[in-house]
Amino acid sequence: MINQANPTAGSRSVLGIILMCIAMFVVPLADVGAKILVQKGVSPLQTVFLRMLFGTILLLPLVRIYSPRTLGKVAQPLPVLVLGLSIVGATTFFFLSLEFLAIADALAITFIQPFLVTILSKYFLKEHVSTWRWLTVAIGFAATLIIIRPSSDAFEPASILPLLSGAFMALYAITVRTTTRSNSALTTTFYTHAAATVVAAPLMFFAWDAMDRGSWLLIGELTLLGLAVQFLIIKAYEFGEASLIAPLSYTEIVSSTLAGLWFFNEFPDSATFVGVAILIGCAIFTSYQTATQTIAVKAKER
Repeated sequence: MINQANPTAGSRSVLGIILMCIAMFVVPLADVGAKILVQKGVSPLQTVFLRMLFGTILLLPLVRIYSPRTLGKVAQPLPVLVLGLSIVGATTFFFLSLEFLAIADALAITFIQPFLVTILSKYFLKEHVSTWRWLTVAIGFAATLIIIRPSSDAFEPASILPLLSGAFMALYAITVRTTTRSNSALTTTFYTHAAATVVAAPLMFFAWDAMDRGSWLLIGELTLLGLAVQFLIIKAYEFGEASLIAPLSYTEIVSSTLAGLWFFNEFPDSATFVGVAILIGCAIFTSYQTATQTIAVKAKER
């Protein structure tokens, strides 16, 4: 976390892929806790606020130990504020959607994110987006439409909520890519939580609900899992290009489906399975292409 080795560009991309996949398989555990809180009547915005507040408190000692010079002197304060706003928007809309949708269905709809990230990374980050990456993202987006089925009788108006969540996550991903150039992952995680707390705090006057002991324990679980996942995602985007890492968020659908089935007996329909299969194929293809390029780069270095 403090001193990283200096791997080649290809090795960094592979490491970014690994970190992103680990994060995506941990996230559904937090989604389970969030859905339980929503079912208990706790406001999603309140859940996000407490998660960010406790995360800030837990991270403060680590920042004082490993990055004391960054306290009160964060580089690029405006992007950090955007990170806070985007994480509040993304998590609030997603948690709210869990009141109406199954975890796997809500998650699948947020997969508009890689499509937006790829577009934004080309025009705002000036990253080179190869033809196969465009193709992968386009196919993945088509698979998301199969899951949503906007023109069919199965369309759920609440599907707009995870769409908004995906848009905020795209903003988050692009902003993370810019801030990691001047801030460490630990510093970025800390200030993202702090900024999100500041953004959400004034709204607590209108969205506060009393919570029992079980709800507070779930908030603690969400805080710890959220810290771990956000740190992993930030490091993944630090090691790999945004247009490469973003499509790997598709892998989360596997663990989300299992979590929904295990905890809530939510079983996706056949159309969702078709969409999920296509999404998984996109993630596998992305990883394969990157691994092939890494081998070619190492061969040239020899």
